[in-house]
Amino acid sequence: MKFKKDDKKKKVSEDKGTIVEYFYMIPAEVTVRDLVEAVHCVEEEAKEIWTELDLMEIVLSADSLIFENMMDTFTEPGDQEFLAAKGVKVVYAASYNTKDKDMVKKVLEGLHAAFGGFMASDTEDLEPIFEIADF
Repeated sequence: MKFKKDDKKKKVSEDKGTIVEYFYMIPAEVTVRDLVEAVHCVEEEAKEIWTELDLMEIVLSADSLIFENMMDTFTEPGDQEFLAAKGVKVVYAASYNTKDKDMVKKVLEGLHAAFGGFMASDTEDLEPIFEIADF
């Protein structure tokens, strides 16, 4: 009896991660130029800024970490009260792939050392809120 060789390769499902977004809330007036200068854990070639958009991109292994100024979206009275109560001067959306979480944490630690701040969830009430050390 002749056995047939199964030439079909088994498909392996690859975890591609998930894109998530949080808000980096900063108690200082900063721009992307300030942010990019505070990031020391990646090569210079991996960092790019668009000053006219107030946007920074850092190319990581799975995807990019993108910071985009979102202050113009926090216009409601409740938003303004929250920002004032927390001493927030600038808000950047930070989006990244969850597969890059270790490097994202290093970037955030560098930013926190330079500017302070915390991370807030992209939810209606911005909860939960995370200190950078716990993020």
